[in-house]
Amino acid sequence: MGFLYFIVLTIVIDMPAVPAPESAVKRAAFKKQQTEAFKKAVQAQNQEKSELKKQAYVRGLKYAKAYKGAEQKLVTLRRQAKSHGNFYLEAAPKVVIITRIRGIAQVAPKTKKILQLLRLRQIFNTVFLKLNKSVHTLLRMVEPYITYGYPSLSTVRKLVYKRGYLKINGQRVKIQDNKQIKDKFNNKDIVCTEDLVNQIYTAGAHFRAVSNGFWPFKLTPPKGGMNQKRRHFIEGGDYGNRDTLVNKFLARMI
Repeated sequence: MGFLYFIVLTIVIDMPAVPAPESAVKRAAFKKQQTEAFKKAVQAQNQEKSELKKQAYVRGLKYAKAYKGAEQKLVTLRRQAKSHGNFYLEAAPKVVIITRIRGIAQVAPKTKKILQLLRLRQIFNTVFLKLNKSVHTLLRMVEPYITYGYPSLSTVRKLVYKRGYLKINGQRVKIQDNKQIKDKFNNKDIVCTEDLVNQIYTAGAHFRAVSNGFWPFKLTPPKGGMNQKRRHFIEGGDYGNRDTLVNKFLARMI
């Protein structure tokens, strides 16, 4: 039985390489440049976030120390007054927190306009304001539709962290990181969330910018319901001035 063999000869001819099209070369160079620029931008953004995080930590410690010192000083003054048989008269509150507790049905035009000026357009909307004579007059005029009082540090912090939304380009944007706050206010004194809390709680120099930079806080109906909307708080109802007891009321809504 015979076998048939085939011999295949491969001839390799050295041909000059065909150059790539100029458009492909430019496209590859552009993509490479774009990738490098993106990596640099991500690296710079991460570095900025890291620096803001460290700065926020330092500022948080500074504010916590200041709050604790103010509280201890207040306790000392109270004790000194009590030891002399007197009462210590505390400073008047600087900030008031206002919550709308009634809807839009049967609202007089003047009352409706005042509520709009206070940015209380919906039920259970909440805002912070500096307390002065004009604000006090407005509150008295729309008192049957709102409840208000003097916020504690805990209430301010919970509202900012849990219900805080910034007003960016006319849109309601949830607070995600400190860079967002820094870009929004563009102020060296406001670069983190604790700066927002401090400006509101202490009625700082930038209180108005911070307050207007927030979207009105939208709260839920209070757990356990309300007593009577149409009666004053001192009569067992809900509307009107609650003083510091407003913090308990807001704790059921945050």
